[in-house]
Amino acid sequence: MKNPTNKNHFSPTFANQNWTSEKEGWHYSYYYFCENRQCVVEAHKDKGKTVWGFKYNLYSQSVEDRLDTELENQASLLYEKLLLNEFLSPDERMKWGQFIITQTVRTPSYFKYRDKLEELNGGDESYKDKIIGCQWCDENKYIANRNWVILEAAEDDYFVRTDNPVYMTGFLNNPTTTIYYPLSPKKCFVACSFIESFYIPKGMEMPPPKQELHKLSKGDTFKINFDIIRSTSNSLIVAKRNNDWATNHMNLQLLGVNPQVPFMLSTADNAISELEQMNRIINLMSITDNVEYPQNREYELKPFYGVEFSMGINPFSVFGVTDEKLRELHPGIEI
Repeated sequence: MKNPTNKNHFSPTFANQNWTSEKEGWHYSYYYFCENRQCVVEAHKDKGKTVWGFKYNLYSQSVEDRLDTELENQASLLYEKLLLNEFLSPDERMKWGQFIITQTVRTPSYFKYRDKLEELNGGDESYKDKIIGCQWCDENKYIANRNWVILEAAEDDYFVRTDNPVYMTGFLNNPTTTIYYPLSPKKCFVACSFIESFYIPKGMEMPPPKQELHKLSKGDTFKINFDIIRSTSNSLIVAKRNNDWATNHMNLQLLGVNPQVPFMLSTADNAISELEQMNRIINLMSITDNVEYPQNREYELKPFYGVEFSMGINPFSVFGVTDEKLRELHPGIEI
């Protein structure tokens, strides 16, 4: 009989290990909020590749087993395909959608807020048995049917991984929402905002969703990391080779300032309903954490449709335009 699993990884080891290597002793740098000191600190000891991204007794054994057999065994293969810039088939896109959505709702942070919601409404924790969903669940289409962009960091730039690995800018069914999921220090999966049908010429069908690779300009990843780091719940990891002074400063100052809003607790398909639902959820977060979170959040990451770069627009640049467009506008500029 298989031994029970008490150490439940909410961020799978096969994904986390991309932030380390044999050369780095299979360890990564680790930042966390210290309850005793009530501040963010950098750990004196690096974390091993299996000792971050887990919590004891987070799921039942049944859920743990199903995560392996029904999701992660297949998702790990798709993960590698995306890292290698290989295209996913329509069926594989639905499976990847299931992985991303499950990854969003299997974290201690999400459970914390969902548990409080259930407590206030007289519910229980039975929802945890249903977090895996299925490959053909309708909600996966909100990932599978979006345009995908794999953002590749410039030389010496990198992405971090937090204990809220999926960063959402809004509710899943809101067309303007963008979903970010760093795959490694060098690559970040993005499910783009929908290009709504009324922008398509009359009589023309919506084109099939795209999957593209885009190499970012120097410094672009810091704008993405800025919001991702703020969305942390309690901890994050950085590849040891990337743990420089800039990331150290951002982590110590920003980690967990605005924890990821658990958008999967509700739905909203337009700006008005999103504002209403978001205010309710942020109020729930304030009650749960005993922290007065601001109702109106300012995000660096705005809707991103994946077509901006071809138009000379770079939403991740402080200049707001691509390097090519910047040189066109200012021929003498040095980049």
